[in-house]
Amino acid sequence: ICKYFAHWRMKGRTIMEKIYALVAKTEKLNYVLVLGLWVLGGALTLVGFPWIVLAILAMHIPETIFIGIPTGKENGNSLADSIALCMTFGFLWWMPVKHKLLQK
Repeated sequence: ICKYFAHWRMKGRTIMEKIYALVAKTEKLNYVLVLGLWVLGGALTLVGFPWIVLAILAMHIPETIFIGIPTGKENGNSLADSIALCMTFGFLWWMPVKHKLLQK
């Protein structure tokens, strides 16, 4: 998907550059919100509503396999770090890393 949108331009910048910039600007807030979602999902799982955690896992497992691990390897992260960070934060982790790698 990233490669498909990478060539679209908006006022001199690609759409992906704008998305990378937005994610980078709000990075700390995004991490807090994601951790809050995990805590909420965990609490609801304890009372019999596991669907939030299952939805997060359903999204993050393929994302980790196909994007997170290769991006982490390319950035010099260990396999364990790449899995943990991508499973926890998803694209909020790998998108800034990928952007940094593309800038090199």
